[in-house]
Amino acid sequence: MPTKKPDTVESTPPIRGALTLEGLQEENDFYRGKGGISEENRAYGFKPAFYDMETGTSYSSQFANGHEAPMHVLDGLPDDVVLTRHIDGKVAAVRPGIISGFVQRGHFYTREQAALATAQLRDRTQMLSNPHQHNKLLAAWEKFLVDEEYPGDFIRPVVGDSWRRCHQSQIDPELQYAPIISDSDELEQRRVLQADLLKAANPIMQRASQVLFRTDSLILLADAEGLILDVKADERVLSQATDINLVEGGVWDEKTAGTNAIGTALAAAEPVQLYGAEHFCAGIKHWTCSADVIRDPHDGRVLGAVDLSGLTETYQSNALDFAIMAARLIESNLAKDYFRSRQEVIEATRTMFMGWKTEGLLAFDRRGRLVRANQHAHQTLKLLGADLVLSPQCRLPALDLELPLAMANAPVWLEKQLLLPIERQHERVGTLVVLSAQH
Repeated sequence: MPTKKPDTVESTPPIRGALTLEGLQEENDFYRGKGGISEENRAYGFKPAFYDMETGTSYSSQFANGHEAPMHVLDGLPDDVVLTRHIDGKVAAVRPGIISGFVQRGHFYTREQAALATAQLRDRTQMLSNPHQHNKLLAAWEKFLVDEEYPGDFIRPVVGDSWRRCHQSQIDPELQYAPIISDSDELEQRRVLQADLLKAANPIMQRASQVLFRTDSLILLADAEGLILDVKADERVLSQATDINLVEGGVWDEKTAGTNAIGTALAAAEPVQLYGAEHFCAGIKHWTCSADVIRDPHDGRVLGAVDLSGLTETYQSNALDFAIMAARLIESNLAKDYFRSRQEVIEATRTMFMGWKTEGLLAFDRRGRLVRANQHAHQTLKLLGADLVLSPQCRLPALDLELPLAMANAPVWLEKQLLLPIERQHERVGTLVVLSAQH
C-alpha cells in the first residue's frame, strides 16, 4: 500500500507557551518519523533554529559557546529571550513566542512546515498505471457496476477507493464529459480568487507548453475544487480535449466527473496516474492522465493540482514524474512569495512594534498569515478568550485582503479590535491588529 501524504501532521502538536527543555523533547517525540526533527531533514538542507514572533528574527540553534548545534538546544539563544536558567547556567525556559523549527536557504520553517516539505516518497509501483491490463480493467469495471466487486489483485488501491467513492456519490458511469462553467464572468471571478496560484504556475505552464510543443499531451492547472484554470497545448490537442471539457472552465472534481487524475489526486491528496479503463466514466476512458496536488507552503493546504493528459495511445510512464516536478516548481514559487510577504511585514512594522509598548500587537501579511506577535498579545488574547495559537503557521482568513467580504466571517473577538493597514512603499502588505481587552 502506498503511504498517503498528510494534509497536516497527524494528531495535535504540543501546546506552545514558554518553551522549555521538556517542551523541546515533547516536540521531538511528536514529530519523530514525520520529518520534523533534525536527524530526519538534515539531508534536505534544514538546520535547527528558533523564530522570535515578537521581532521576526530567526536564531540558529547554538551551544553556549556559540558553536552551531546539530539539534535544538536553548543555551545559545540571546539573554533577552531567556526566562529562567538552572543553577549550572543552562537555559531552562525561554519566553512565549519563541518557536522551534528550521532554517533553509535563509527562511524559517516551523517543524510542521519542514515535515511537509520532506514527506517520504511513496511506493512508486502503486502510483503508475499498467496499460497492458486495459482489457482486464474494463471487465473489472463492468463487474463493479453490476455487483460492486472486482478482482483485487490488479486493481490499484487508489483506483478501487476512487470507484467506491464514485459509486457512493452516485456518479453516472456513462457520463461522456465533465461539466463546464460557460459564464465567462463567473470563471474570471474564480480565477481572480486564485491569483497567487496562477502567478506561481504561469512560468511553469509556459515552459511546459514549449516542452510539449507538437506532442499529443496537454498540461492543465486546476484549483482545489477541480476547476481548470489554465491549459497549455497545441490547438489540435485542445480540439480533442474540448470533446470532454478538459479545457479551461471544466470541472473535474471526483464527485462531479468520477475517477480522473485531477479529481482523484485532490481527493486522495497525493500523485495519481490513471490509464484509460481506470477512469470511472465511460466517456473519459480513452484518455490517460497524471496529476499531483499543489500545497500551500504556509500550512500544507491543498490549493489545486497540475495535470498532464493525452489520449491512451500517448501513454508515457514518465508523465507522472513530469506532473510531480511541475507541482514542486509551482510550490517553490509559492514559497518565494510567502517568504517575501513575511519579510515585507517584518520590515514595515519595525517602528510600530517599537512604538506601541503597552498594547498587544499582531501583524498579519496580506493573506491573513501571522508574522509577528508581541508579549502583550499573548496575555490579551487569553483575556479575550481567543483560541489562537501564535506561531508562523497561524492564519486568520478574515484578514485575507484577497478574499472579498472576508471580515464577514471574522471571529467575535476580532470584530472589536483596532485594525490598521500595514504599508510598505505606499502598498498595503498586511494588517496590524491592536488588541485591547477593554472594548
